[in-house]
Amino acid sequence: MRKFQRAAVAAASILAFSGLGIGAAQAAELPSVDTQGDAATDCFTQETQKLMDEGVGHHVTIVHCEREPQSPGSMLVFYRG
Repeated sequence: MRKFQRAAVAAASILAFSGLGIGAAQAAELPSVDTQGDAATDCFTQETQKLMDEGVGHHVTIVHCEREPQSPGSMLVFYRG
């Protein structure tokens, strides 16, 4: 579990500060983070919220999640703030 948390925080930090967004994030102009998890069950959990806040460096609002089509077991987390 710690590996997952470290990987998620690192991915959130890198993507959040790089300004990268793909797919729906570009269309909606929302930043996103690609992380491990199931979009249907892991999107709005307290653990995901905590990882997003730590990765970005401040509190963010998770807007929605989508399954990462090119990476099974991953999801895109779109956030505001």
